[in-house]
Amino acid sequence: MTDISEDDIRLRAYALWEADGRPDGSHDVHWLLALRELTEEANAAASETPAPVKTSKLSVVKNDAPIEPVPRKRSKTA
Repeated sequence: MTDISEDDIRLRAYALWEADGRPDGSHDVHWLLALRELTEEANAAASETPAPVKTSKLSVVKNDAPIEPVPRKRSKTA
């Protein structure tokens, strides 16, 4: 789980307080609500499983027979 800083909580609580109409005397409620929201977000982000790595179709193609090198043509020397 990631650490939640006091500044993160303060910013979220302030946003919640403003969205609630800036009521007097409700700082504890907004602080705890902000802490709960941030904790839930952090837990959700930590529990997400990473997406599987996609491989190219070319990386799984198997050749049945080895490819023989093509003989080089020699140029005539003068």
